[in-house]
Amino acid sequence: MKTRNRFALLALLLVTPLAISEAGEKQKEKPYALLQGNVFTAEGFALPGIEVSVKREDDRKAKWRAVSNSRGEFAVRLPAGAATYEVSTHSKQFENQTKTVEVAGGTKESVVVVFRLARKGEERGVQR
Repeated sequence: MKTRNRFALLALLLVTPLAISEAGEKQKEKPYALLQGNVFTAEGFALPGIEVSVKREDDRKAKWRAVSNSRGEFAVRLPAGAATYEVSTHSKQFENQTKTVEVAGGTKESVVVVFRLARKGEERGVQR
């Protein structure tokens, strides 16, 4: 009886990694475009914690979201294919911006967008 259990366990251990690796390969094969960007203050310092939303130009609501990290960086995977996207920042302390980005349609294409946000109530180029 113990021999059967050991054999079943051994068979399970041998088959499981194959199933996991096949599932992982199928996920990796999906083509995508990478939208990456940076959020800075008007003075050029990294701005962490800024929410960024991405939507197709014709859509009403954002479909993808990210938050800038400690270096002000963010990245979003978008479906492969030619499309125009609107990328927007959302902050209570800084003026929000929206930029339009074109994705040509190549697989694993990379598009970069950079935001420089002024504090709310400040004029650009004038510090208080």
